[in-house]
Amino acid sequence: MIEVSIYGVVSLKANVDRFVTNVKDVDELLGIIPGLSRKEAKDLVLLVNGKSVNRHYQFKDGDKVVLLSPAGGG
Repeated sequence: MIEVSIYGVVSLKANVDRFVTNVKDVDELLGIIPGLSRKEAKDLVLLVNGKSVNRHYQFKDGDKVVLLSPAGGG
């Protein structure tokens, strides 16, 4: 199982700030985030155990995932 925490504006859209799942990889995770389409989820910043990972990362039992809205501004 992995623990997923969602922060920022995206947590309001997802209507949840934390959930657990047993998905195997990032691509699978991006398809199950509550309230978000896969396209919207692909724009999120994703950290696993505090480190940035690529979209091909394979989760390990106990991983802690953080999803954040991308920073913007100007």
